[in-house]
Amino acid sequence: MDERKDDAPQLKTDIGLVSALSIVVGMALGAGAFMKPAAVMAASSDSSWALTAWVVGALFSIAGGLTLCELGVLFPRTGGVYVFLEETYGTHVAYLYGWMLTFIYGPGIIGALAGYFSSVFCLLFGIPNHYIAVVGLAAIAFVVFVNSVGVKQAGYLQVMATFCKLIPLLLLVVFGMWKGNGHVLNIATNTTAATSFSLAVIATLFAYDGWAQVASVAGEMENPGKILPQAIIGGLIFLSAVYIAINIAIIKVLSPAQMVALGHDASAIAAQKLFGLYGGNLVSVGIMISIIGGLNGFIMTLSRIIFTMAERNQLPVSGVWSKIEKDSKTPVNASLLLAVLAFIYLQVLDADRLSDIAIFAVWIFYLLSFIAVFIARKQMPQAQRSYKVPFYPFTPLIAIAGALYIIYGMFASHPLYAIVSVGLTLAGIPVLYLITHRLPRLHGFAVSKK
Repeated sequence: MDERKDDAPQLKTDIGLVSALSIVVGMALGAGAFMKPAAVMAASSDSSWALTAWVVGALFSIAGGLTLCELGVLFPRTGGVYVFLEETYGTHVAYLYGWMLTFIYGPGIIGALAGYFSSVFCLLFGIPNHYIAVVGLAAIAFVVFVNSVGVKQAGYLQVMATFCKLIPLLLLVVFGMWKGNGHVLNIATNTTAATSFSLAVIATLFAYDGWAQVASVAGEMENPGKILPQAIIGGLIFLSAVYIAINIAIIKVLSPAQMVALGHDASAIAAQKLFGLYGGNLVSVGIMISIIGGLNGFIMTLSRIIFTMAERNQLPVSGVWSKIEKDSKTPVNASLLLAVLAFIYLQVLDADRLSDIAIFAVWIFYLLSFIAVFIARKQMPQAQRSYKVPFYPFTPLIAIAGALYIIYGMFASHPLYAIVSVGLTLAGIPVLYLITHRLPRLHGFAVSKK
């Protein structure tokens, strides 16, 4: 572990509870609220089990967030999970995490969001579903263009989308609860396909995803020992309440069987039933803007991860991905890599499968991070910890059990996707070897090492 000099620049501790809560809620609240209720319902036998899945997903996320908080305080450097893995397991494991973000999680999440946007867009304008990938590419291209203009413009887009996504959420929850008259509990989905409850939980974790980001800024908090657990617990309890509320509202408008049949269009159709065609269409526009905000957030953050890895010469043709556009000062090429991979993935798999694969892949590394808490306690018993995970060791054990359940569920339900995800992740090992040991020796491929 690197020693810090007393006169080295330190992170500014300006983040309070409100800012920390906004990170949790802002990163997580979005497309999952509108697109995942039908997917969770499809993987559940009835509406009660679907609502239970949302609660279980919240519990796993809370346990995971509280566990990562201890590492965030122990290693208060920018980078979050990457730093935790690097400090505990070494640079190679941390590199594989970055590789996975670049080639699985990032394109998977962006492809899924583009697919969800396309589904609502095609329904709104009566476009055949076989154009979903093309519409998704257009949405990605728009966001990449905004990011290529400049980070300030991308920030404006994010603020607008964050505000707009609250409107359809509020309308669907309030009017669905008020006007809907359907029964909520113990209503069968009438699906005949064999499903697994673990897939329902994985689907909810897409909606909760984003909680890990708050642990990465622990070193910039005024009082991380107090603020971190409050932000994690408060933010995720708020999110779970919102998600359960919108599920109940949609179930009161559409039966579980109708939700499953409509798939990604369930929220939009529920809005049309509540507000009529034109009112429902306006809500659909709000949903699309919300998804654009998600796309923008992930492209902004993940392109910087690709850029950082390329600067370290950890990707093929790193010189291309580490290039900064002269006028906008943004990593445009890194954004384009994400866009191309996301479009290819969306051509092969639908949005729900892409999001499941992305969540499965990232929770493998979350599992390693949860285990790292036990390793750090053993290897660094005297280290100062202003925050310790509550109810140790039970809380991290719950987080570990949740991660193992997610991994088991993916292997049991979609073994091919699980094997391909693990294979793509491990493919980073020979690539790193070639980059660091072989290519520098070849004339014309030499890249200076940082």
